[in-house]
Amino acid sequence: MRRYLLLEDGSSFEGKAFGSCDNSTGELVFNTSFTGYYEIMTDPSYGGQIIVFNFPSMFYYDYMKDVAQSDGISASGIVVKDGIIPGNGTFKILDDLLKLKHVPGIYGIDTRKLTQKIRDSGNLKGIISSTDRMPDHFSEMDTEDLIKKFSTEESYNIMGKGNKNILFIDMGTKTSLLREVSQLGDLEVVNIFNLPKNYEDYDGIFLSNGPGDPGNKVFSELKGELKNVIGKVPVFGVCLGHQIIGEVIGGRIEKMKFGHHGSNHSVWNGQRSFITSHNHNFRIAEDSLNIKGVDIMYRDLNDGTPEMMGIEDKMLLSAQFHPEGSPGPRDSTGFFNLMRSVMDGIRN
Repeated sequence: MRRYLLLEDGSSFEGKAFGSCDNSTGELVFNTSFTGYYEIMTDPSYGGQIIVFNFPSMFYYDYMKDVAQSDGISASGIVVKDGIIPGNGTFKILDDLLKLKHVPGIYGIDTRKLTQKIRDSGNLKGIISSTDRMPDHFSEMDTEDLIKKFSTEESYNIMGKGNKNILFIDMGTKTSLLREVSQLGDLEVVNIFNLPKNYEDYDGIFLSNGPGDPGNKVFSELKGELKNVIGKVPVFGVCLGHQIIGEVIGGRIEKMKFGHHGSNHSVWNGQRSFITSHNHNFRIAEDSLNIKGVDIMYRDLNDGTPEMMGIEDKMLLSAQFHPEGSPGPRDSTGFFNLMRSVMDGIRN
């Protein structure tokens, strides 16, 4: 069956359908990973986005349920060049997963050309459609709806392996991030609509990854609380959490032209580089981090984006990249050891 990818600049791509028959709108992002596509598609940070896989041949190994980063497909749509082989087991499972979550896919299009368009024009809104008729308008991403959809509805506790008591603020977390942080201690997992008031009862506060725009007003209460907490209790964050922390300490958030999406991004600390997993369309502007005490610990080797920062006397540490990988290398899991060290310095 034919399917169409229609873009807000008026261009269109024709391909073949898989997954749901629903039409779906989202912001196009290209991902440079060669593998790990199940982790990518189930990562809640991709909520509201249509993923364009750069690597031409995808879906060539079996689905593994234990690598999923959430309960189902999180992306708004999937675009691939080839690798879809109707009739094989891998395709059948993927097809069923997409249908279950009402997520359409399209294959057989020139993803290299599409990626070049995104690089030149910046991220574009698009729609995966059953017709080639261009819509009158493309809907905007609704950050509040995305946070409500992908974060936990109810607070809950995770018994950890360490001796720390950590408040984990879920804004659309990956399961692998929960797993890594729980190695440090017990977690109380809450959403941003149900924040506690007793922050100083915790050994640390952790802000997760998630979808949407960090500048959205839905985060206003959280930012207000953090302004009162930073310096009193250790505060940590990854991806979206890192961006929110950056704004709270006085940094400026800016949207990137096409972002970083992939498990093969190099970061540099002045002495050595690490390969890290990235998924972000926003970043903290480096020229806004000329703030007393801020240490930019890692930068992206390609464009200099601040990828990890800390303020020692404020007990603050955050990373723009994903130290847990999933998918991607585990070179940067030392981030969690640093978290432990920060908390050990406060309460043994």
